[in-house]
Amino acid sequence: MSSLRIISPKDVSKLGTILSVWAHPDDETFTSAGIMAIAIKNDQNVVCVTATKGEDGSQDHEKWPPETIGSVREQELHKALEIIDIKDHYSLGYKDGHCENIDKNAAAKKVAKIIKKHQPDTILTFGKDGITGHSDHCCVSCWVDDAVELSGLKPQIYHAVHTIDQYENYLKYMDQELDIFFNIDEPPIYPEEDCDIYIKLSDQLKTTKLKALAQMPSQTEVMLRTFDAKFLSDALDSEAFVRAK
Repeated sequence: MSSLRIISPKDVSKLGTILSVWAHPDDETFTSAGIMAIAIKNDQNVVCVTATKGEDGSQDHEKWPPETIGSVREQELHKALEIIDIKDHYSLGYKDGHCENIDKNAAAKKVAKIIKKHQPDTILTFGKDGITGHSDHCCVSCWVDDAVELSGLKPQIYHAVHTIDQYENYLKYMDQELDIFFNIDEPPIYPEEDCDIYIKLSDQLKTTKLKALAQMPSQTEVMLRTFDAKFLSDALDSEAFVRAK
């Protein structure tokens, strides 16, 4: 695709068919629920891929024990995707926290097969930093690069980032309370004008996004309890990506 600057909901149609590729249930909702919801309303094809069930992500082992958290998060994801109205979803079936031990070529081939089937114009995913530094996130970024090469197609890849304003005014404080950037000193942050995709979500889209996140209590219960609705609505009111170089 040619170089694009997406700065308003009406521009999302320029992204064409979107493939959204992530590591864990909830990655897609935090990073791109709004963009995907806009695209679906535009009658664009939107496909979501999740590498793992998030089996290593229990925030309360009594309420969500390790032996069942994977199936719980899988069910939570399906409920969130229903709210966003995503119907095409693939799970790669890998184990949370172990993506760096997966055969890189085998994983890339799985993603390439999906790329060939749906022929996306745009891929939304992590950058090499994984946005939080999580090794699974970083692996997914590499798999996507290799998968595009294997596919022989040329979709434009975009990497998730945060804006400086979003980080300084909201995410920094969320990190202090919840350690959301646990594997990285500072996430990738950009001025709004340097983002290739920057969408300010409408009130309706923010409501949709928060409803989807609320379907994932194993991951969001503490966040929803710690911060009030106004703070979270403002913290999550924009989605930003930069083109992969």
